[in-house]
Amino acid sequence: MPMGAAEAVPVSVFLPRAEALVRRGPLALFSRDFYRLKAIIEADGDRLKADYAEAKAAGKPSFFCPPARGKPRVGKSEYLAALRAVPAGRRASTDTKDVLQRLLERKYPCPTTSL
Repeated sequence: MPMGAAEAVPVSVFLPRAEALVRRGPLALFSRDFYRLKAIIEADGDRLKADYAEAKAAGKPSFFCPPARGKPRVGKSEYLAALRAVPAGRRASTDTKDVLQRLLERKYPCPTTSL
């Protein structure tokens, strides 16, 4: 399955390529896959930011609430751990945007309002 930078891809496609880059260590920077995977993650983040802004503008609840300062940060090891946590049987039907969204939901939950 070809990976387009403009769309999320199944974890079953993304994770093996990411694992191969991890094994390459610093040499991964010389791989085209490094930049392809980075572009996918950035595109997923951009779509989630747009979804957040749209929900906020419409007065609807959001899936996550980023901190007031700066943009949400997700480390490489956090993201890989989230990808690895997807059960093998669900990796083909779970895409990278879904994984990033769930990670942001856990890391930056929206405060609950009590009545």
